[in-house]
Amino acid sequence: MAETERENIRESTLEGLDTAARKGKHGGRPPVITDDMLHTVPRRRAGGESVEQIQPDLIIPTGKRKGQGPSVASIYRALAEHSKRETYPEAVE
Repeated sequence: MAETERENIRESTLEGLDTAARKGKHGGRPPVITDDMLHTVPRRRAGGESVEQIQPDLIIPTGKRKGQGPSVASIYRALAEHSKRETYPEAVE
């Protein structure tokens, strides 16, 4: 009986997510690192600055931490993901 209950909850959740996707809505947090930041950070790193020096100049535009700077770890994660997307563009598709 518990298995049936879990399956019903799962089905209704997936149905709700599908309905939201059709309406153009999606869940999740807003991105901490924007495309503008991803453009700025590599350019400044090429100029000889470290991520620790760049981090205080970056400001999160939306969400709970609006107006604050992203963590250094978030910047490194975003850079790694960005370089992976550029290296393997077919994997994104």
